[in-house]
Amino acid sequence: MRYPFALPILALLLAGCDGLPRDAAGTTERIERTHAVRVTVLPGTPDAHPALALLDAFAREHGARLTLVPIHGEHAHKALEDGEIDALVGHFAKTSPWQADIALSKPVARGEPDDKHHPVLRIARRNGENALILATDRLVAGSAR
Repeated sequence: MRYPFALPILALLLAGCDGLPRDAAGTTERIERTHAVRVTVLPGTPDAHPALALLDAFAREHGARLTLVPIHGEHAHKALEDGEIDALVGHFAKTSPWQADIALSKPVARGEPDDKHHPVLRIARRNGENALILATDRLVAGSAR
């Protein structure tokens, strides 16, 4: 064998990949432990129901319930970034200035508008919470069918 150390290193790398993707701050694990998905709906989002239904489905898959947390305005974005809530439902444009700080889903219950500046219903999640982001993105994609 030309590289005798390659097999043990490969085994370690593969063992490290178990359970990917993971949440950097452990959001999904906390949801399963506390049985609550904490969600804030931004004011002025009368059509939040489809997004809340998807988040409720995610919650049920993890043995949890949806818990609505009343936070308003800019405080909601900060609460999401700080991990005080798990998701934020509201109207966001594809080019939202928050896009660098939070992970926005594709539009819920409709296609992406031609105008990138037009806000549509989306689910915002905390950056780095990759398991939560991937799982909710799959639910959004499945609802678009």
